[in-house]
Amino acid sequence: MKVMNVEIAIIALLIVSIALIAFSYFQREPIKEVEQELETLQLSAMQEIYKLKKKMTVLEEELLDSNVVVRRPNAGISQHIAKQILSKYQNGMSEEAIAKAEHVSVEDVKAIIKDNERVLV
Repeated sequence: MKVMNVEIAIIALLIVSIALIAFSYFQREPIKEVEQELETLQLSAMQEIYKLKKKMTVLEEELLDSNVVVRRPNAGISQHIAKQILSKYQNGMSEEAIAKAEHVSVEDVKAIIKDNERVLV
């Protein structure tokens, strides 16, 4: 009789465990909902940051356009070339490489960079 009671207890525990597993499977997980909300929030924040960076780039370009000073305008350096020189310098290009790319002298490149130090900061 003890063996039968033990068997009944094991079967009852097995049924209860299956029922609990089924219940937990169908139970809504609040953690998943929170994770999904967090992911949505992260995506929207990243989109906003991207938009702000684009706006900052446009504003910086406008500011750069208005503040560029071309030293020695009679040397044949146009505003457009001066802007390109400053842009390349800000992107980490060396003065010699800029001079070669823009077909101007290294001294002219250095002069434009020196005259526009306050814009480059």
